[in-house]
Amino acid sequence: MRNCVRKKMLCCINGSFGERFAEVAEANGVTVVKLAPPLGEPISADGLHDMLSKNPDIEAVALTHNETSVGLINPLRELVATVKKQDKLVFVDAVSSMGGTEIQVDDLGIDVCFSSSQKCFGVPPGLGIGSVSEQAMNLSAIAVNKGWYFDFKVWEEDQKKGRGTPVTPAIPQIAGLNTALKMIKKNGGKKWYFDLYKERNERIRSGIERHGLSTFPRKGSESPTVNCINAPEGVEGGIIYEKMREKGFELAEGYGPLKKRTFRIGNMGYIEMRNIDLMLIALGDVISSL
Repeated sequence: MRNCVRKKMLCCINGSFGERFAEVAEANGVTVVKLAPPLGEPISADGLHDMLSKNPDIEAVALTHNETSVGLINPLRELVATVKKQDKLVFVDAVSSMGGTEIQVDDLGIDVCFSSSQKCFGVPPGLGIGSVSEQAMNLSAIAVNKGWYFDFKVWEEDQKKGRGTPVTPAIPQIAGLNTALKMIKKNGGKKWYFDLYKERNERIRSGIERHGLSTFPRKGSESPTVNCINAPEGVEGGIIYEKMREKGFELAEGYGPLKKRTFRIGNMGYIEMRNIDLMLIALGDVISSL
């Protein structure tokens, strides 16, 4: 925001992390317009187009590609195309989607895309991953009051000098990411990795359906990396989470407004199929005992 936006931007909100994007923008003095469909619904291209048409002074649009709080993925290609037709910048939070599904940053025309080491790449936390378009870099060059640590031009200058980063990097995480990428390449490249995520997620989803459970978001918009699951009627999601912990399985509680109504099962990093099967057996036992 501080590199590219002077006054006003649009934040698309599907859940808690989209809301966080808006909070960060406001904390940096930016006026925020919000596009927030009902929880469980993806951002629509038509709704985005209408909001931009009503607010022609918007400079940039923030999208959360994969909203983990509700287990939903947005139609990135359609949304970015809509933004670009109106000649706005687009920022994409790909923290929980990069590595788990295809993101063609340059082909789509994403101006700033960022992710992290600890989600789909399965590396310990501490490393940010990002890309910046030429247009965003040009705006950064004339931006004022943008600070130093996240100044795109400072980072670009060090890259050009071959110094890497302007501050001490998270070296163990870089080494870990390098190892993860080599593993992906050795096993068949990104298609193999995306197919692995798809296979694991389908295995989880079919398993919860056998137990009579359903996912929270609109059908067809379910995340490929985390399932947000409706708890059985009359049961809080936190109860299932705790009982699964007692059986040795670490799932995730519901988040934000859905904390009591749901629980979540992630599908990120190194997970073997047999462990998914064992988890589903334990989940069936927990559901039967309620």
